[in-house]
Amino acid sequence: MLTSLTSLASLATPTRRDIAGGIVAGAAAMPAATAAASVAAASSYPSSVTLSNGAIFPLASFGLQIYDDATAEKLTLLAIEAGFRNFFASVLARNQAGFARAIKRCGVPREELFICGSVVSNRAVDEDTAYSFTQLGCRENMEAFGTGGVTHLDMIM
Repeated sequence: MLTSLTSLASLATPTRRDIAGGIVAGAAAMPAATAAASVAAASSYPSSVTLSNGAIFPLASFGLQIYDDATAEKLTLLAIEAGFRNFFASVLARNQAGFARAIKRCGVPREELFICGSVVSNRAVDEDTAYSFTQLGCRENMEAFGTGGVTHLDMIM
């Protein structure tokens, strides 16, 4: 079972302004996941788009920053509970294993998630070196993601 987001709600102020500038009263009194769901339900913006290959691309993305694997796992589980289904795990953060463990534990089918990894090839001096760096980065990503059973990425940057 996922950790509750109620503790995150305690960090909110008693009233907040929503995207349109209106006051959302009592938002701190409800669990963060409930607050997020109520804001999303009231939105006139789409939550996802369909890409040309038929894949569903959730428009809100949770990006993992530079912290350890245990923190990445915990925050990913919280993000999933809050409704995020699009994730960007940077190779620079080196916490893909913690992220992948969260994906394995969360109970959300892999087909419902959009996972983007990254490679670092901008330091290459020529095309062949960039290609080699990209191949290496893809292998490193999949090794780290594989620890949590993630067998493919939806996108690589």
